Amino acid sequence: MAAGPNWAYSPGVIIVEILSYLSLRDRLRAASICKRWRSCLFHPSLWNSVVFELGERGRAKSKFLADRCGRFVRGAVVKFNSLSVAEVRECGRILAILSENKNLRHFSLQPSSCHIEWPDTEAVHIIDKYLDLIECLIEHSCKLKHLSLGCVEELLVHSSSLLQKLSSKHGSSLQSLHLASVKEDSENYGIIDLSPAKFHNFYLLQSLSLDYDYLTNELLDQFANSDRAKLQKLCINVHGIEADHERITNDTWRKIRNYSPKLEVTLNLIHSYDGVASLLDIFQPAMPLIHFRQFFCSHVNMASISYISSHYRNSLKTLHIVDGLVDDMSSLYDNHDMEDPFVMLAWQCQKLEHFTLMGYVIGENDIVAIARLRGQQLKTLNIPARCISTAEDEEESNSWFSVGCISRDFAKKVSESLRYDWLPIEDDDLPMAVLRDEADAEAAYMNTLLSDQVWEGE
Repeated sequence: MAAGPNWAYSPGVIIVEILSYLSLRDRLRAASICKRWRSCLFHPSLWNSVVFELGERGRAKSKFLADRCGRFVRGAVVKFNSLSVAEVRECGRILAILSENKNLRHFSLQPSSCHIEWPDTEAVHIIDKYLDLIECLIEHSCKLKHLSLGCVEELLVHSSSLLQKLSSKHGSSLQSLHLASVKEDSENYGIIDLSPAKFHNFYLLQSLSLDYDYLTNELLDQFANSDRAKLQKLCINVHGIEADHERITNDTWRKIRNYSPKLEVTLNLIHSYDGVASLLDIFQPAMPLIHFRQFFCSHVNMASISYISSHYRNSLKTLHIVDGLVDDMSSLYDNHDMEDPFVMLAWQCQKLEHFTLMGYVIGENDIVAIARLRGQQLKTLNIPARCISTAEDEEESNSWFSVGCISRDFAKKVSESLRYDWLPIEDDDLPMAVLRDEADAEAAYMNTLLSDQVWEGE
């Protein structure tokens, strides 16, 4: 019988082409064929993008990949527990490697928290080191297209100087920039100088996330200019609101919407008591609101829910409201209308795909109505079991209700409308901060906020 082909002598370009069709696990298996195949495993074309996960399970792998690929990979995401000193240090080490990479095109930090646990004795030194490395990364990469700093407040207070470097080095290439932050204390934080002029040179910018503090009419006017790419996504994080903050006019929203008809606006309120109270000033009819979220704001502005129903019926896809229980009880939202405002929203907002309400009492019949109105279009319907009320006597005007005691056929009715098996969320699956005041609230929203900052290019 004739011997088969000797794969060890295959041309390198053929081996690389074969490896390009395989998953990472299969590439590693194929690399065990011989030394030649192993040498092709780390060809730059095979490592277009790498996610470095610094938890215990992925740390060794990420360390190995950073040492082998960090200096030529085109895309890098660093996921780490920012409250772990060991992972913070390893993230700094990977940053040092990436900062020498001239091929880097997109870079994202994805911390577990908006706060980084710097070692007490080294805090100032390490913060400065991180900033220096990020500046080196900006300086050494040739055509950076995407940068996300992961909502880290300590880094984003230096946005002005980072913007200056980005503008001079990557103004003609940057397409996606994420400077939105999360404030640990939403009522007491400093406002940096982040003038609209600093965004002037970003001609290709299509995706931007920013704190509401820095959103102005002048800034949005810049993106409605014919010499620029059309802005596709604008994500706004709202914390405190200064008394003299400039209100974005409807004319401004109309102008940018006319120039960028596909623009999608996401509004995130995070511990923002001022934001909830000011929603009717923030909203404008021409704002193309697609996603509305509020996290731990202690109140639902029902007038704003009615406004959303009336003005964003052709755009809204997501309504996401999460609050903590008060004294182990769900709160009642104000409702002076015959119909539940969330049912009215589900009826009027014909593109609604995601609905979450945690921390507030909502009736069984209202949930059934929401499911029937939107049907299988509603991809997610997140309601805690303990927040669902059941009327004891629907025929009597003075009927009382119980919370958390669900009727037997309730889930079946909702499932039939959604056309998939649905159940309310039990306590074990709820974010801990919904159940307990002292729990870390960031676990309930960091992944969602970071999902706004993902690179979606090639």
